[in-house]
Amino acid sequence: MNIHKQNGSTLIVVLIVVLALTIIGTLAIRQSLVSLGIATNGQAQQLLMQNSDAATFNVEDGNNLIRSLARDGMFGAIKGTMNKGKELVFCFKGSRGQFFNLSQASIIYDQDGSINNSSIGPNGYCQSGGTSNFFTSNRRIVLTQVSIRYVDAVTEPFENSVRGTDEEMAKIEKTERVIVHTISLMPTLSKASTNEIDQCLSHHLSQDRNNGVTNCLTALSVPFTAHITEYTLGQVFL
Repeated sequence: MNIHKQNGSTLIVVLIVVLALTIIGTLAIRQSLVSLGIATNGQAQQLLMQNSDAATFNVEDGNNLIRSLARDGMFGAIKGTMNKGKELVFCFKGSRGQFFNLSQASIIYDQDGSINNSSIGPNGYCQSGGTSNFFTSNRRIVLTQVSIRYVDAVTEPFENSVRGTDEEMAKIEKTERVIVHTISLMPTLSKASTNEIDQCLSHHLSQDRNNGVTNCLTALSVPFTAHITEYTLGQVFL
């Protein structure tokens, strides 16, 4: 009888030890997964920031400024009165040698409460699916879409004028404010379909606070980062 009792006690002890080891192992795995998730999120945010910064650096490149102000440049294409308030959109492709090309851009704007996104074609919107590479690298991880819009409202007298300068005497063009909105996203870290993501990029204004691209991506739980930069543009006539 004593032997049977000892064997029973030993079995109970072994079961308790096995249960404790199982609990410890489960907690260790969960902790590892949490740490991996944190590390992955950190790396993703850093990669998104780097791609947005790369697009912004290209926008600010002084060597491209004159070309950008041309009629078919990224600033000049929507500079006219007819395009004030409209967004010029293009996808920052790492595989493309030229940062901006009007033939690979689109214009999107609110037309009487509905979105018009096809006035010059759909070539500017990034696409997360398909065979063409719209990503910033061949690894197909990050999409970066850039939108440009001129500020069409003046809230203060001479708000866009250069301080202390006579525009007629100095022979300069009136300065204008332009907003550049850069959105980088990682479709692979989301459960959203490529069609849903592409709809966000091509059917929503980037600079709409209530129903913009970022609102749409947030609703789909797509990781992204957004940079908003404002510039004051002017030109000297020689």
